[in-house]
Amino acid sequence: MHSAYYDEEKIIWLRDHAALAAMDFVRERWMICLIRTGPIMAPPGETLIGYSVLKKTAAKTDERGFRRRIFTLRPEDRYRDEGGGLQNELPPDAVDPLLTEAGKPGHRPDLTKKIKPD
Repeated sequence: MHSAYYDEEKIIWLRDHAALAAMDFVRERWMICLIRTGPIMAPPGETLIGYSVLKKTAAKTDERGFRRRIFTLRPEDRYRDEGGGLQNELPPDAVDPLLTEAGKPGHRPDLTKKIKPD
C-alpha cells in the first residue's frame, strides 16, 4: 500500500451521498499540494468531486509539498450509449466513491450505477 495513505485523516466529498451513489465511478489520483487540508484545484477540464485531508503529523513529501488524493470526473465520463451503458471503458484510475475511505486504496467499481450530470 502507498505510504501516503497512512497520512490521510478523512475524505471530503463535494457531492451528497445520493449524488455519489448515482455515479459509476470517480477518478482517483495523487497530487502534490502546498497544504495538508482544504480544497485542491482539479486539473483543467475535470470536475473536483472530492479530496483527502491529511493528519497534522503528515510530513511534506519533498520541497513542493504534501502528497494528497483527489477524486474527479472528466466530461467524457458521463457519456452513455442508447441503452444507458458507458460509452467508454472503465478508466484505470476509476474507484467507487461509496467504498473509498481515508487511509485505504479505492475499490474498483461494479458498473451497476449510472453517472448523472452536474
